[in-house]
Amino acid sequence: MAEAATIEQNLLAEIATQKAALDNVEPQLRAARLRAMGRFSELGLPTRNDEAWRWTDLQPLRAAPYGAAAQPALFTDSQGAFADVDAYRLLFVGGVFQGAPSAPLPQGVVIGSLRRALQDEPALIEQLVRSGEGSFTALNLALLNDGAFIRIAAGVRLDKPLHVIYSNTDANQVRNLIMLGSGADATLLESHHGPDDAGYFTNHVSDVILDSGARLAHYRDQADGASALHFYYLNARLASLSNYEGFTLTRGARLSRNESHVEITGRGVECNLNGAYMLGDRQLADTTTVIDHASPGSQSRQTFRGVLNDQSRGVFQGRIQVRKIAQQTDAQLQIKAMLLSARAEQYSKPELEILADDVKCAHGASIGQLDETALFYLRSRGVPLAQARAMLIGAFLDDAVAQIKSAAVQQGIRAVIENRLLGTNGAAA
Repeated sequence: MAEAATIEQNLLAEIATQKAALDNVEPQLRAARLRAMGRFSELGLPTRNDEAWRWTDLQPLRAAPYGAAAQPALFTDSQGAFADVDAYRLLFVGGVFQGAPSAPLPQGVVIGSLRRALQDEPALIEQLVRSGEGSFTALNLALLNDGAFIRIAAGVRLDKPLHVIYSNTDANQVRNLIMLGSGADATLLESHHGPDDAGYFTNHVSDVILDSGARLAHYRDQADGASALHFYYLNARLASLSNYEGFTLTRGARLSRNESHVEITGRGVECNLNGAYMLGDRQLADTTTVIDHASPGSQSRQTFRGVLNDQSRGVFQGRIQVRKIAQQTDAQLQIKAMLLSARAEQYSKPELEILADDVKCAHGASIGQLDETALFYLRSRGVPLAQARAMLIGAFLDDAVAQIKSAAVQQGIRAVIENRLLGTNGAAA
């Protein structure tokens, strides 16, 4: 009996198939995708010999089938963190765009399919390939299914959030391009969901470009199925006086990696990149961030909290880069993790790379357990054990959740955390 092909072999076969079908594609787009195909064929999937992947074993990905679930299910985020937030909604099923919001959008706001936008404006492809030449970003462009194209004109303020829902049921490569003109203001919500019994592989990339004075609040709820493999890459470029606020709640998928690369290119930029993760069973979640201060006089903040139970593993790698030109930079990074089981593991690696001499930068990392003294205090006041544990774990995670500026989003994420904690007797699974 012949051995089953590895996912890497299947991906290369899929690249070869799509390569043969590129003859009728617009030349600029075809050239970019061919470069991406060649790049992935050269790199392949990372291994633990790569420093950036030393704690994240991709064996579950290599062993996974690459294809569709037998019975695809449709998820509409009725149980997600943003279900009750009034928003314009876009739906992607299996990486395929299902249509624009039914409600009329404000003038100057364009929302739709990225695949269609690239056909209409081939030059947009340069915004996708300008950053990130790693294995997964190359793979994403090589096998691109679709994605959200969001363009907000200068000075336009989106009157309510835009909520993009990803119903993931099979292997897909989704790419989003978000472009805000000078002084534009918007809130973007992303929900990632899928069935627990489908071991699908999803690879998402978001390119965010903020012009001078633009503001984007970007919140993500990663609740993919228990057998899923989820990879997400943020590439953001922030011009002078712009403001980017990002938050990711990681609670789903068997294996996930949330990687962010932010380049600060102008003065007066404010970047807040935060997140929380709740892991149980044998889940592995990797959070990797790089904030590149390439211009003077800007500020960045990173606050992350993780709670791990059973045999789960958390990985955090955060790097702040301050270039020589980036004087008067103010950058802070903090990661704290709580282990609820003797078998849970957390690996933290905060880094500072500072080439300027007039800066205020700091980082910190700590790993601990549930405070038994505080737990005893609550129990002595008549609080049931499950509720007491949930209160303490929730308060710990709230250090990160409290960084969210939207009250409605804060409320939704806190509700999801509370429901999960109380539903598992205080365990983070």
